[in-house]
Amino acid sequence: MRIRTDMAQDEMKELRGMFQDGAGFGDPEARRNAEQRLQVLLAKGQHRSANRLNWLTFFLVIVGLLNVAVLALQVWKG
Repeated sequence: MRIRTDMAQDEMKELRGMFQDGAGFGDPEARRNAEQRLQVLLAKGQHRSANRLNWLTFFLVIVGLLNVAVLALQVWKG
């Protein structure tokens, strides 16, 4: 997974460099293809970030429920 991410980041840097230079596009079709590849890579990155946030939220909910359970136990026992 890490290798794939590194490759995607390298490709993203390469595409961004092409857009910053303004060169590297011989025809409008090449530019359109590069824009689409960049958009796909950005969308995949956003998807990965959203998945990480979802897992973090799930983990925090579990911790919160455990916290409530411990608090209820403390109140009940004493």
